[in-house]
Amino acid sequence: MTKTAPTAPPLSPAELIQQAEKLYQQEQWHEALVLLGSGLDRYPDERRLAELHAEIKRNWEMRKRNREDWILVHETSSLWKKVPYLEELVSIDPDNIITRSRLLFWQNMLKSKVPDLIACGSVHLHLDQSLAEACVTLAEKIKPTEESAFLLRKIQQSHAEKKRTERSKKAVQEKHDKTQQRNRLLKQAQAQIADEAIPDAVASLQQLLELVPDDPEASGLLEQVIRVRDEKVANLIAFGDALYREEQIEQAVSVWESAEKLDMGRQDVAGRIERAMKVLERLREIQEQPVP
Repeated sequence: MTKTAPTAPPLSPAELIQQAEKLYQQEQWHEALVLLGSGLDRYPDERRLAELHAEIKRNWEMRKRNREDWILVHETSSLWKKVPYLEELVSIDPDNIITRSRLLFWQNMLKSKVPDLIACGSVHLHLDQSLAEACVTLAEKIKPTEESAFLLRKIQQSHAEKKRTERSKKAVQEKHDKTQQRNRLLKQAQAQIADEAIPDAVASLQQLLELVPDDPEASGLLEQVIRVRDEKVANLIAFGDALYREEQIEQAVSVWESAEKLDMGRQDVAGRIERAMKVLERLREIQEQPVP
């Protein structure tokens, strides 16, 4: 007696849904619908099965409609582009009945596409705006109507709203980026102050204030740093002057150079260094002169 292989137990509703969703994600629309249809035959009261079946079917129909309408756009656009050439042939040979009939046929065919193009614009207005715009723009070219004008206005309003939204998002992002950059520069300046890198701290705070001119924390910190820097420079200048008076010219130059590094814009410091270097050069010349 032949043994029959055991049949696999039927899938549960949860397993059916899982498999159907996987097929749907792989764009195997038909297979997903067939699977869910068989599941509904077995579990007619399972609401989630019915909902998923309806959702996939609706999306599948819209996907097909989208492709069909793009075909409509390309076919109609192609015909629209060919009509001027046929019109030129009619003007060249106006007595050719075949050419004139062909032109009339094409023109009527184009006009017959207008209702479908308007319907396309309405259906896809909020689903695929590029397709809606292509359909309505083409309909307006063929035969302007109140419907096509209304849809074009809606599309233009949507474009304007999208631009406003994008500008708003950009402004928010720029503000966020500016805040991040401001915080980074402030933290950097604080670390430079702690390391006594005064010129670097001044540069960081000045850069921050170029970014956010009315930042009170940065302004206050910059004033504090400049005050400390100016005190250090003044002390170094005074010390260098004292060394210079004691004819310790090289040491004085070294001290002034330290002051100059703290504040490169100080012309008085640069002048002292220049004069001292001339004195040193003159002293070397004297030392190099031969003894008589």
